[in-house]
Amino acid sequence: MKIVVLSPHRNDAAFSLGLTIESWLEQGHAVEVMNVFTRTEHAPFSDAGSLHPNDRASFASAVRKREDEAWAKLYASVAGRGRLTFDDLNLKDAPLRLHCSPAEVQSRVPLLTEKVMLKLTRALEAARADALVLPLGVGNHVDHLTVRMGALPADSGKVALAFYEDLPYAAHEPSAVEAAVQASSLAAGIPLQPYFAGSERPTEAAVARKRRLALCYDSQIDDATADAIAGFCEQYEGRERLWVNAAWRAAFPA
Repeated sequence: MKIVVLSPHRNDAAFSLGLTIESWLEQGHAVEVMNVFTRTEHAPFSDAGSLHPNDRASFASAVRKREDEAWAKLYASVAGRGRLTFDDLNLKDAPLRLHCSPAEVQSRVPLLTEKVMLKLTRALEAARADALVLPLGVGNHVDHLTVRMGALPADSGKVALAFYEDLPYAAHEPSAVEAAVQASSLAAGIPLQPYFAGSERPTEAAVARKRRLALCYDSQIDDATADAIAGFCEQYEGRERLWVNAAWRAAFPA
């Protein structure tokens, strides 16, 4: 199967689905991570802030691309079975696109511009996915909500469709997950049920692995956030929870 994961930014798939993607690769699936908003100045734990404003976006965007490459290398041991690829849409993230500060991204209303919608539509058509994975929008980050809105298929009941719990937002505010599930279910017009890919893992090993995967993006997070991202899988016996429709369950029996 070809599984396409919509990642609003370069780190989102790794943070929220690092262990799940590894399971899919081990099972022999092809996984394409579609990075949507890849043009950014946001790399707070890098040297981007010390650069001239004209250079920040190119520097930060390049740093984050290298982080994707480092993350992919951690799956080298299972690459012979499944296949991980990337499709970068090269769109501006919220601060650049909406001219807002990073502090405002969780309070802005998503707006599907013609450019964003056109790029998403063309990329999804070209991807020819057997299954589609979208962010729930936990945390209300405008880029996550925009991707969820723009990538929803016209007939969500016929496509194998899943939603992931956005990290680190779900770890910081676990009570927001249920509201995001309800909002996603309403937007898609279908009921969603919890689902876990792969078998249970020893929790300590799963947390350590997830932390290592997350820290590939060390321009984005500090150790405390990495710990929160990694520790979130403890409640799921070393796995990550998805919310899926009936077509997904038919395509990927538990």
